[in-house]
Amino acid sequence: MKVKNRTQRSSRTHRHQLSHIHAWIKYKSDNIFSAGPVVIIPILALISICLILIFSSLYLWSGEANTYSQSLWETFMRTLDPGSAAEDTGGIHRFISATVTMCGIFIISTLIGALTTGMEGKLAELRKGRTRVIETNHTIILGWSAKIFDIINELSIANENQSNPSIVILASKDRIEMQEIITQKIDRKHHNTKIICRNGDPMSIHDLNILSPNHARSIIILAPTNENPDVSVIKTILAITNNPQRTKSKFHIVAEIKERNNIEVARIAGADEVVFVHADEIIARIIAQSGRQSGLSVILSMLLSFNYSEIYFKSEPLLIGKTFHEILFLYRTSTVIGLMFADETIKISPSSDTILQENDQIIVIAEDDDAIILQTSSPLIYPSISALVQTDISVKPSMNIKQTDIEKNIILGWNSKASLIAKQLDNYVSEGSELHILTNIDKATKIITEQLVNELQRQKIYLHSGDITNRNDLEKLNLYTYHDVILLANDISNEQKHQLEMNSSEAADAECLICLLHLRNLIDKNPRQKTFSIVTEMFDIRNRELAEITRADDFIVSPNILSKYIAQISENKNLTKVFDVLLTADGVEIYLRPISLFTKLGIPVSFSRILEASLKQQTLAIGYRQMKYAQDPNKFYGIVLNPDKDISIIFRHDDRIIVLAEE
Repeated sequence: MKVKNRTQRSSRTHRHQLSHIHAWIKYKSDNIFSAGPVVIIPILALISICLILIFSSLYLWSGEANTYSQSLWETFMRTLDPGSAAEDTGGIHRFISATVTMCGIFIISTLIGALTTGMEGKLAELRKGRTRVIETNHTIILGWSAKIFDIINELSIANENQSNPSIVILASKDRIEMQEIITQKIDRKHHNTKIICRNGDPMSIHDLNILSPNHARSIIILAPTNENPDVSVIKTILAITNNPQRTKSKFHIVAEIKERNNIEVARIAGADEVVFVHADEIIARIIAQSGRQSGLSVILSMLLSFNYSEIYFKSEPLLIGKTFHEILFLYRTSTVIGLMFADETIKISPSSDTILQENDQIIVIAEDDDAIILQTSSPLIYPSISALVQTDISVKPSMNIKQTDIEKNIILGWNSKASLIAKQLDNYVSEGSELHILTNIDKATKIITEQLVNELQRQKIYLHSGDITNRNDLEKLNLYTYHDVILLANDISNEQKHQLEMNSSEAADAECLICLLHLRNLIDKNPRQKTFSIVTEMFDIRNRELAEITRADDFIVSPNILSKYIAQISENKNLTKVFDVLLTADGVEIYLRPISLFTKLGIPVSFSRILEASLKQQTLAIGYRQMKYAQDPNKFYGIVLNPDKDISIIFRHDDRIIVLAEE
């Protein structure tokens, strides 16, 4: 009995050991196969070598091969090609060939499976967009929003004269989805810029390292659409600037900020490596100025686009010691508008006797940086400019007349930019002016009555309750009593979006279109001549084409113009200084002045002479507007910036000269 029990225990121990060995072998094989082709292929190669060596010895032993090298070759061929054994004779020879062939089939099929699995795994990894980017001098865009398409388009245009340019995008979206959307939204037939998409978290240092940020020309951070976009932007800045693997050189980062009160803490995070773009404030400045200067939005849009003449900084040693007046006439196809001094401060439209010093740069409007060509020959000296001017400008040394009349302006609609626009208008109007606001948004009423009414110094606020799409509400306003009418795209609630079955930007633009149609009908039915300007904000550039029939004076497509601004700053951070001057009430601004202040009508006159006449008035001419094309988008609404100074133009009585002037 004891012997029987001992035998059973020994049997169970033996089975347990066999089970353990089987589990160990299975575990090791699983690890090998899970390691992928990198491990499987060397193991298969080792097994193949062993098999070939063993069976080649058997071939030689069986007498079917005369030499060992011949047996090696026959074994190798039977491992790869089962058909090689078809003509074998003899039982032993056929048995060895069949065994070698079966082993070969197993090895080859395993190899093919490993390669296929490896390729599928690699393709899946590439689809995820997690592979490292090896690029230099590229632009990185972190985040995803509607502005990204215009930014990519502008940067692609800017890169047309570059060698192998690239844009790298990192966002929390599927890589294939991002590429498909970009392909649908952007026509890249004539662009040479590579668009590389990666999936990841812009706030993750590990994910940022995938993009080779140390070798990037610039980094753009787009504000996300979550509840706290500025927090995400600041965390992204910290992840870039505090990366242990970062370069010692300073980054060039452009970051979008939604709330002004977050800029201070954002500057602490980014120091002098980040240029912050407060989106609402930029658009508010443009809207406020466009209401006072019809056509200004087109001018700014052209200056901000790489498709037309834009602003450049250029060092030119040959100009050292020359006055600003002399420099102006040394560039025929470019327009010099200012200077950046050695300490990187700028002066737009400096006095004519300002002398260019060493390390100073000129600020130029030009079609491209390689189009800024200095004329080495002496500029033409024009005799009597006063003979061209209809009024005696020596009697009137300056036509920079500041608005002194009390104004009455109105804002139709309400969004996050409305209060900023009201504050901007306060910098331009006279004491005692009125600002009327038409809205039916409860949040707006609270902001106006509790906050805005105490912040405006020169304007009295009058609140009208009503809907911008309601004709009766618009008729009650008596629009002909206003100086400027500003139509804003309303903030759309989730309930309204659901009712309209469209996204917020489409819904807001739809309301603007309806309001513009009502305004046009009211104007057409009124026998009086239209005395007020209409400036409209829209969100989608495609809707501007639909709105052209309403004959509004200016359209501000805020995401589009903001995208252009961000793209420009990403190429040269010093441009922020220029636009800060041009978009601020204090200092030099863009104005459109009557042609009669500069030349007689009906005669050909070169733009050089217009420029000289503008300098007599302490202004600086940079272009003109032909009003006969004011409603023609194909002619850029009559706007011509940076004209050739030698080409003569015949102006009409209602044409305008675009100047830089200080009120």
